[in-house]
Amino acid sequence: MDMMDLMSMLSNRENVEKISGQVGADTDKVKKVVDLGIPTIIQAMGRNAQSDDGAQALLNALQQHQEDDVEGMLQNPSAIDRKDGEKILSHILSSKDEQVKMNIAKEAGLGKDEVGGILSQLAPLLMGVMGQQQKQQGVGTSGIASLVTDALGKSAKGGMMDLAAQFLDKDKDGSVVDDIGDMLGGMFGKKK
Repeated sequence: MDMMDLMSMLSNRENVEKISGQVGADTDKVKKVVDLGIPTIIQAMGRNAQSDDGAQALLNALQQHQEDDVEGMLQNPSAIDRKDGEKILSHILSSKDEQVKMNIAKEAGLGKDEVGGILSQLAPLLMGVMGQQQKQQGVGTSGIASLVTDALGKSAKGGMMDLAAQFLDKDKDGSVVDDIGDMLGGMFGKKK
């Protein structure tokens, strides 16, 4: 399975309904969270992977998810480890975790907790697919940035990429470059 397969499966209304059933939210709003959430998470991965430590930490995390049964998790979202999903999000998004959830919630017309519940299902799916890709392609730390860039290109539709970037721009100055230092904590870099 690759990113195109995942995005195709996540555009299937039946699969979105299964995810929405886990959080009790409207299917159309959940679809919007999916469309915004996946590119946002991938962009945050890319920002974190810009440092050597961050790239190594991401590689280690992907290796832990290489054997994940992504298709099985999509068929039965109750099998998704949402606690693991929350951990993944807190590491990837770091200090921007709450802000990203609030921004996506505002855009999708849902509550922050509902968005958190949806993203905690998406993160393990995403890590599973990218872990499988990393394994198949034999990607090491030097190729992690390319793997993430490729995944981002396949995940974002239309203006979603711009919105995803805005969700990660902490001080709303139009640039995420000055925010990267904040995102290098946790699993994807050294704690400051």
